[in-house]
Amino acid sequence: MVGSLSYARHYLQDYSAAPRGKMLAEFLGWLTCFYPWIIFAPLVFWLERRFPLGTRGWAKNLGWLVVAGVPLAYLGTVATQILGVILQILFQGSSNVTWQIQLPEVGVHLVLYWTTVGGAYVIRSRIQLHDREQQAAQLALEKSQLESTLRQAELETLRARLNPHFLFNCLQNISVLTREDPQGASQMLARLGVLLRTALRRDGTPETTLASEIALTENYVAVEKVRFADRLTVLFDIAVESEPALVPTFLLQPLVENAIVHGLHGIQRMGVISIRSTIESGNLIVMVVDNGTGLSVQNTTSMGLGIGLSSTCERLEKMYPQQHSFSMRSLPEGGTEVRVAIPLRLGTLHAGAIADEQTAAVGR
Repeated sequence: MVGSLSYARHYLQDYSAAPRGKMLAEFLGWLTCFYPWIIFAPLVFWLERRFPLGTRGWAKNLGWLVVAGVPLAYLGTVATQILGVILQILFQGSSNVTWQIQLPEVGVHLVLYWTTVGGAYVIRSRIQLHDREQQAAQLALEKSQLESTLRQAELETLRARLNPHFLFNCLQNISVLTREDPQGASQMLARLGVLLRTALRRDGTPETTLASEIALTENYVAVEKVRFADRLTVLFDIAVESEPALVPTFLLQPLVENAIVHGLHGIQRMGVISIRSTIESGNLIVMVVDNGTGLSVQNTTSMGLGIGLSSTCERLEKMYPQQHSFSMRSLPEGGTEVRVAIPLRLGTLHAGAIADEQTAAVGR
């Protein structure tokens, strides 16, 4: 291609170019100095890879390329002379051919040699750049997969720490009821079985819809109502548009448990817990409010979170870094409000099938 372009420039600029009848012979003769580099090019590419330019030690590599270029240029000149003789015999039928190696011809082949070296350097650099981009993309993909796997493992570890905590509390309550109220203990155990079946079935998913989480929480509330009888009321005020929103699995249970165990501890009146949800500015807001004694300023600043709330905070931080909020505050009218805000993302899961299974299991 380079030789053809070079001849085209010669033909257009040099008015002494051969007439049309002899253009083929002149064109082939013009290409004789380019033909050898079809054979030499792979060797030059290998030399440039062996002694690469543009890397550490390039000066030494350049010296080796200079040394290799001289014999190659000479061989190219010899090959050009041989091809020229062959063409002269074919087109002119003359056996009186001249044979001589001229220094300018060697210079031309040196130029072609370094042109080939430059092409080898450009092509090798492009290939290396492409390979590095592919490696970078592969590493980014592997890093993303590793981070996802690590985050999932961390979430599973936190949830594994949370579920036994809830289970131990329930079993302790059942143990107490067994002596005081055997029938209530039996009902509580049945409710616990349904709750655990639902929770274990959803262990593989870090998120679920708020509707499914409400169904799970209702079952937990049913367990606690067996223990508290008429002394506990739980109200649900869930915005319809928030029901498909995705929330961390097992989010509400520790919040409600904390409200029952700590918020309502020691009060003489009926305990009321409200679970509310709303959507504000692209965020899902979930609140658990009790009518207990609330938190003093001292308790708010110095109180450490238990296993349930600390695990919930850790999960929120892992799943929504810098995108969530978790707060607890005492209400002026008495009681405590726990507020969670997470980015609004809609899911397709629904609580209908879960609720049907829970109802059937309780019936059995």
